[in-house]
Amino acid sequence: MAGGGGPGGWMGFSRSLGGMGRGFGLHRELEGRDDDRPPAPIPRGLVRRVLRLFHPYRGQVLLVLACIAATAGIGLIPPILVRGIIDRAIPGRDVGRLTLLVVGLVVVPVVSGLIGVLQSYCQVMVSQRVVFDLRNTLYRHLQRLSLRFYTTTRAGEILSRVNNDVGAVQSVAMGTLVGVTGNVLTMAGTIAVLFAMEWRLALLACAIVPSFLLPTRRVGRIRHRLSRETQEKQSELLALMQEVLNIGGFILMRLFGQADFEAERFGDRNREVMKLHIRQAMAGRWLFMVLSVCAAAGPALIYWYGGRLVMRGTGQPPGLTVGTVIAFVAYLSNLYRPAAQLANLYVDVQGALGVFVRVYEYLDMVPEVQDRPGAAALPPVRGHIRFEGVTFAYRPDQSPALDDVSFEIQPGQLVALVGPSGAGKSTLTYLVPRFYDPQAGRITLDGHDLRDVTQYSLAAQIGMVTQETFLFHASVRENLLYARPDATEADCVAAARAAHIHDFVSALPDGYETLIGERGLKLSGGERQRLSLARTILKDPRILILDEATSSLDSESEAAIQAALEPLMRGRTTLVIAHRLSTILAADLILVLDHGRLVERGTHAELLARGGLYARLYETQFRPRGMTDGGAAAKGGV
Repeated sequence: MAGGGGPGGWMGFSRSLGGMGRGFGLHRELEGRDDDRPPAPIPRGLVRRVLRLFHPYRGQVLLVLACIAATAGIGLIPPILVRGIIDRAIPGRDVGRLTLLVVGLVVVPVVSGLIGVLQSYCQVMVSQRVVFDLRNTLYRHLQRLSLRFYTTTRAGEILSRVNNDVGAVQSVAMGTLVGVTGNVLTMAGTIAVLFAMEWRLALLACAIVPSFLLPTRRVGRIRHRLSRETQEKQSELLALMQEVLNIGGFILMRLFGQADFEAERFGDRNREVMKLHIRQAMAGRWLFMVLSVCAAAGPALIYWYGGRLVMRGTGQPPGLTVGTVIAFVAYLSNLYRPAAQLANLYVDVQGALGVFVRVYEYLDMVPEVQDRPGAAALPPVRGHIRFEGVTFAYRPDQSPALDDVSFEIQPGQLVALVGPSGAGKSTLTYLVPRFYDPQAGRITLDGHDLRDVTQYSLAAQIGMVTQETFLFHASVRENLLYARPDATEADCVAAARAAHIHDFVSALPDGYETLIGERGLKLSGGERQRLSLARTILKDPRILILDEATSSLDSESEAAIQAALEPLMRGRTTLVIAHRLSTILAADLILVLDHGRLVERGTHAELLARGGLYARLYETQFRPRGMTDGGAAAKGGV
């Protein structure tokens, strides 16, 4: 802006317009047949929600606006200095005036640059803080969403929203506000100066401006659609990478020889992203050509008409000078560049709102399981659990996973859940820690309806060990402390000893500081399971939920885990999805589920005597080969 004291300034504007041209439109051949398709409607109130993100930083925003105003005002000075050099200093051979004006040409960009540094610092700080706040808010909201969200949404898609989409906000967080303010002030000041210099030339220059504003609506639709489509395709690519390029996906790919298939699948998704970027890079090339012609017509007309006024001596004020015409042309870059950028404002807003829509789609999701208003913290419990007519379906159009289930568990009892696959055993265990809420009936713990207590206080009293253990890519100690961050070294060692894992951990190169790899895959299946048990022991919950995971382990690991389970279950109310006969025999109560209904209950001997579903399951799944009923009944242990 400061350097626009002659035709060079205009050429700089013409070159910079090439970069802006990408925002104005797309080549029709590249865009396809749906160029004019309107974008998805922007939700009402979205702009207000976006503006609220800046409210905590309104002081810094005002400072940025002040810097913009100062820069816009200073940017009007150089052409006036150039006019003074051409019309007064040089013709009058005034060396002192010439020196002063030339020094002014140097000082102006220095001052403008210093103000620009301050503006950039405040602008970047506000943008980064807005992104920081938004990402934190989105992450905390994702933590509150229910289990159903994570069973129906790909992990890569979630990562894309948190990382890519929120990261894209950074480029537009302050850019639009800064662009609007700066361009409006620059245009307003420039127009005022132009009319003060020569009103006829000013009218001629302003006549070109509408040509920058006409195509904004159509181009805005294109930019909005491309913005959302690009983010969606990039999230699909990230989701695919997340699925395949992890330990589990890699092993599966190698075992089934699907490397070529996965490479081709990745190539197809990557090609879609590439095409979108090409289309964005080619955006507005035809429109840019038209705008370049329109923009070039301005200086040409000013030189032609202004030159005639100079030659005739009929300018206003009388005696229009060559310096005034040159300064006038220099000011055109301060008029047409902001006009072009303001024309692009609608495009930028559409693209920015397209990103915000994707972020707010997640933020507007209402968690299925929420604390009721006034929910109380659950006091220490004894472990008395009641299911009263509980019915639950994962979707309204599906049959209930649990249908009118009622039972009671006394404190300290060991209850085994038995039934064929799909009977509802896992669903039942998901309802106790409130991963889901039933559609009918209620669940109480020591007489407290689970929906009347806070989720945090409920989770603090429940421990859960599943077949698929999850361990973090961290040290053994960090994985243990996840259950109880304030646990001492002695607590961790005691928990590890109880889980029969201490000797193994002590023999590791770094002991409890040893990194165990992603999902603990540096450990064997039995070692992961015992470390998971140690973590639960460290938590010391009153309610214990177990999905036994010993069927696929070697006999030594299985024996170690069973030995660890015995002290873990002692004195606690324990709900076990039973896979082993020893657990069933040790159970105080066996609940038999089938197609979501509780069909039988009782002890092992009682259920065998009835000859129902449990007896059939026992014969096909649990009864060891060659063992009689008496031998089975005599077999003890957990």
